Amino acid sequence: MKPTKNPILMFLISAILITLAACGGGGGGSSSGTTSSGTGGSSSSSKTLSGTAATGKALANVAVYLKDSTGTVVSTTADADGKFSFDTSNLTPPFHLRTQGYGLFSFTDQQSGTANITPLSTALVAVANNGDSDIFTNPPAQLDLTAASTALKDFLSSVMEKYGVTDADFISTAFDTNGQGLDALLDSIYISIDSASNTIEINNPFTGQTIGTATLSNGSVTVTDSVEQTEADSLPQTVTNKKYFSYLQDNYGNPPQGPSLIDMVDDGNGNLSVTITSTEGDTGDLFLIYGTGTKSGNDISFTLPVILCSDTDSDGTGTAVFTGTIDSNGNVSGTFTNTLSAGDTCKENNSNIYEGTFTAEDVTDLTPANMAGTYDFYFTPEEYTEEGPVTFDITQNGNIIDVSFNTGTVVYSGQGVIYGSYTVFRVPLILCHDTDANAEAEYATFLGKFDSQTNTIAGVYGDGVPAGDYCKAPDYDTTQRTTSAQGSWRAQ
Repeated sequence: MKPTKNPILMFLISAILITLAACGGGGGGSSSGTTSSGTGGSSSSSKTLSGTAATGKALANVAVYLKDSTGTVVSTTADADGKFSFDTSNLTPPFHLRTQGYGLFSFTDQQSGTANITPLSTALVAVANNGDSDIFTNPPAQLDLTAASTALKDFLSSVMEKYGVTDADFISTAFDTNGQGLDALLDSIYISIDSASNTIEINNPFTGQTIGTATLSNGSVTVTDSVEQTEADSLPQTVTNKKYFSYLQDNYGNPPQGPSLIDMVDDGNGNLSVTITSTEGDTGDLFLIYGTGTKSGNDISFTLPVILCSDTDSDGTGTAVFTGTIDSNGNVSGTFTNTLSAGDTCKENNSNIYEGTFTAEDVTDLTPANMAGTYDFYFTPEEYTEEGPVTFDITQNGNIIDVSFNTGTVVYSGQGVIYGSYTVFRVPLILCHDTDANAEAEYATFLGKFDSQTNTIAGVYGDGVPAGDYCKAPDYDTTQRTTSAQGSWRAQ
């Protein structure tokens, strides 16, 4: 599975380094200026910076990085509600923040307080930074958000008025992912920044309609298509969020693909906004695919810009149409048709049409399974045979888990969330056979399903391989590089 260019929005997969050594199938490691940051053990002089990472839906368990004015980088992961915090007592503001895997950024010159990371904060820093939202890689010497905030709020004024957030600050106003206030606004629009053309675009995620455009320059916003009040009024006042885990089965005898995570938002008028989170086939740990759909009774259909097969053209594009039915338990099953661009072909059936079936289990309100325990962990980097075992431990508190891999010499730790019998967790390590023995690992993302009958977990992962490092194919040589960074795993 790979994303194709999304006309609505595609957040770029991003990479920030952390300190780790090699692990498993041949990854490397060396020390760097990046450390983990906890918030326990506070004193009367301690400082804490907190926030919410969200795109409307909470970015549960997302990796968040903070860089201070001296270049020191610390990292943490958000909880199931997208909440995160840093102990900034020994750090020097201003702080530049980013997420891994969603292309979101934020900024604050305060040592404590609130600094949210959302598409709104990303748009704000882009306005202040002449259209470039990535303030983390090369932090600007100065970043004046005051004029930028006024300009962006003027552009979004009709939408902000609809959701009652005219006085909100896009970075420092605390909020919950409860469908109210700022969260309702984030649920109801897509914000796309094009740094090459210094433009910003506002879209209705349920219809794909562009409702506003502007150009960015030196902290100002020049509106080229204003968001009319009628367009703002057409956005839903409230929405319904559903979360699914999905598997694909093609018609050509290949193993099923999955699980992938699907977030589906219903505007109450038969329109759907759909986001699929899947493991990455290129450098990075995951990718996101955004689409739109419709729902009528128990019938559902949605369209995504994605290639689901192994295709022959690395620059090819595709569109997948999913059509299904919702059963009495809220689960969805149906068929898909994936049409590739001219000249591109699926290797599975030597055609530019790829078809099959899909299932999607509704986990929105399911009680988390008990996955706590010690397992033998096996993993299979793409194109390699299975490797392992290493000791894999899960401790659980409700739907939150702490995980660790023990190779016998090094322990790698991370966190995750359980949704019914499914889990998503992130650990900073490299599992593939990479090209740089001194590479610093990023967070790898694991998606899996627990089988209570056999007490096993199985799924897929995307490796967090940093820029400049590569995961090698078996026939790798110095003239050929591959960025394949995914695989399968099981724990028993």
